[in-house]
Amino acid sequence: MNINMSDIRKNSFVKTAIFLAVFLCFTNSNAQEYNNWLLGDGNILNFNTSPATVICNEIGSNTAYNNYTVSLSDDNGKLLLYGYYDNTTQASYVIKNSDKQEIVRVDNPNPRNVIACKLPQGGYCIAAVFQTGANYSGELYIYQFDKNAKLDNEYIYHNTNYSFFLDFLHFEDFVVLVSYRDNQIETYKLTSEKYVLWAISDLKLDKFLFLVTPSFDIEHTLDNTQIIATTYDIVYVLNFDKSNGKIKIAQKFENNKFRTMSFSPTDKYFLIIDDDKLKGFRYDKDFDFVLDNPDVIYDLPKNGYNVVCNQCWEMAVGVDNKIYIHEYTTNYLIVLDGIESENIKEEIIQCDCLKHGYFPRIPRMAKNQGCTAFAQFDNASVCYGEPLKVMLSGTAPFEVFYYLDGEAKSFKTDNMDYQMDNIPGKYNLIKVTDANGCNFLPINNNIAIIAPKLNKLTIKKQQ
Repeated sequence: MNINMSDIRKNSFVKTAIFLAVFLCFTNSNAQEYNNWLLGDGNILNFNTSPATVICNEIGSNTAYNNYTVSLSDDNGKLLLYGYYDNTTQASYVIKNSDKQEIVRVDNPNPRNVIACKLPQGGYCIAAVFQTGANYSGELYIYQFDKNAKLDNEYIYHNTNYSFFLDFLHFEDFVVLVSYRDNQIETYKLTSEKYVLWAISDLKLDKFLFLVTPSFDIEHTLDNTQIIATTYDIVYVLNFDKSNGKIKIAQKFENNKFRTMSFSPTDKYFLIIDDDKLKGFRYDKDFDFVLDNPDVIYDLPKNGYNVVCNQCWEMAVGVDNKIYIHEYTTNYLIVLDGIESENIKEEIIQCDCLKHGYFPRIPRMAKNQGCTAFAQFDNASVCYGEPLKVMLSGTAPFEVFYYLDGEAKSFKTDNMDYQMDNIPGKYNLIKVTDANGCNFLPINNNIAIIAPKLNKLTIKKQQ
């Protein structure tokens, strides 16, 4: 990777601040798993609304929280399970159900990481690494719950040296838990019926076994083939082999600009926050983009301080496919839509109860693994009066969202080829939803132009 910092490309996107509810409303039941984010200050970010809204002190105002929260929702988007570090009395990690009944309590833990997921056959899983006991070794805890949030099984690996490196990879029939300890990466297959070790990869990840949990971030691609893991100034790009569960190091480099990172909703861009700016790089598996040449540059609203703090930001993709960003000292969230369409829209969610709203760790998943919805234009440019059609596939009826000269619009249709109204301008397809709630975000052949009407040419004879 070339990390030579020089002149930044001048193809920045123009910042557009819109403080209105966006017209897109995502209702796909496959996305309900993380419909409630338990933030680090004890508030909930509720995705049952569009845009998401903050529910203040939903689970109790007398509990001290931090950045080790987890939350899971049922298929209707209702908060079903949540966990947090409680140090109001005796320090403990607690997992509760929607009735606020305690299911799990681990006394005197020092959390390194906690993540959660829904299992394909039904039920849920929460995995954590805690430092417990006098030796401060990292111990792996896995809790499996049935679809009604009742604890089914627990697996605890004592007297080991697990690090903060935990991730869930979602597949059609199982979920893979990835963990790291003692210079080896372990992968486990999880279903509702069983939990088994799949593979062990002998790898040494520098700075991944600190006694004190470092600043870190972990992301993976939607197809689960690459995991990006960072701590302090070390970045690892790891390749996951879906055929055997093995993991190899693709790249390792030193850089402190990956403190806050994410993929865009469809992996078109790899995103970081650097110098109080969102920077996006066209993603490829070789990870050979140049940091001084981003494809996207977007100025983020600042808190008024003249200090750049890359590690002070949180960033994650919401279940509505928008980018949610928070700077620790502010009482508002920044929500960016259209990051992949070259027409970024910004909205602000402000709430006085927002404080240190650390986001929960949310392992990414492909929302519609069997999705067949698709949309593209049949032409890139037509003259006025000629037909411009949107070619659709999936299960009708469809709802199509697009921009016309930057203005948000939509239409519904039962037709597989829908002819646009003959209105001159630049058209940009944003999203199509079919009858199954399957969402598709067009990237190719998603921009077209209807040229202006030409006045009839007349020839005047000279007198």
